[in-house]
Amino acid sequence: MDCSESFYKDCFMEGLKERSTGPEEKRKIMEMLSRVENETEGLDSNSDDDPDLAERLEGLDLDNDAGAIWKCLTEKEQNEFEQMTRDGRLGQLVEVWTPWWSPQSKQLILDQDDPAVKSKFPKVKMNITDLAILLPKSKPSSGVKYTVVGALYAYCFVCRLHNGGHWDTPVESAQELLLVSDATNKNVEYNSPGEVIQSCIQRVTKSEFGKGTSPGFNVSIIEDIINVIRGPSLEKPLVYLTIALSEFLHLVQKARKIVSRGLKSGKYKGDNSLKKKLFSCEKKLDFCLSWSQRLGMSLHTLIPELVLEHSAADSDLKDVEEKRSELEEFWGGKQKPQQRKLIEEIT
Repeated sequence: MDCSESFYKDCFMEGLKERSTGPEEKRKIMEMLSRVENETEGLDSNSDDDPDLAERLEGLDLDNDAGAIWKCLTEKEQNEFEQMTRDGRLGQLVEVWTPWWSPQSKQLILDQDDPAVKSKFPKVKMNITDLAILLPKSKPSSGVKYTVVGALYAYCFVCRLHNGGHWDTPVESAQELLLVSDATNKNVEYNSPGEVIQSCIQRVTKSEFGKGTSPGFNVSIIEDIINVIRGPSLEKPLVYLTIALSEFLHLVQKARKIVSRGLKSGKYKGDNSLKKKLFSCEKKLDFCLSWSQRLGMSLHTLIPELVLEHSAADSDLKDVEEKRSELEEFWGGKQKPQQRKLIEEIT
């Protein structure tokens, strides 16, 4: 799955922060930096007197001086690090998270009676309220299934965005979930899977955190949605859907508790708007879980449309890349700002 150049740099920079720096993580990060240094040995150095990496990092508090790490690299090392992100070498230094809904996990989910296997999957919400109790005299809107598709896009996107580390920063992750899937905290309705997915992608593209992802990455989330809806087997078609919505709910609940404590202690300033949005999202996710237990199979009828949506979006991306390549070949060399702007407008 394609990610932006900043992904791998952010991976180790964020990994140095207090919330995710155990001894093993620090060791891996230091190994990565050392390998970056080794990659640059063949390049011309700015100074033959530059101290080695260990000396430059000596005395730094890896828990609190994450921002200083990048500054400790020489200009040569910084340039090579960025080049490694572009040509894919750095990707070999970062272990990419494998989602629990991936094809490799199908057999595991079927063996969930084993406690060791069960621990590899997010916890499912217990005692899901029956839909008939929530709606004793009426039927749910036909648009609920599109809200669920939007929730799945947000969930899979945030999991991928954080490389599986979405629980490290529950408040930030929950805010991203709310932004990507606005139907989970606002009275928004959609009429097709394509409409809700395009809405999610547009919201991602306009967001700050979305600047760190590529169009290919955003489109590939559609495949994740399809895998979640299909489930691991015909015998357990709703297992993945229930797990995804449950973890989405649990993450939002955790974030709301943190925000509530922060408001009381003064850590979070301002009004209760985020807390209210999180609470509203909880209620909608609770409803989606109840709906999925009764009507979740109706999502399977959307799979052909989702497959077509992914195919069309993927084809559009390839067309854009072809046009971009043609223009770059015509101009030759590195694009000037005006040329880059023109490429963006045309593509």
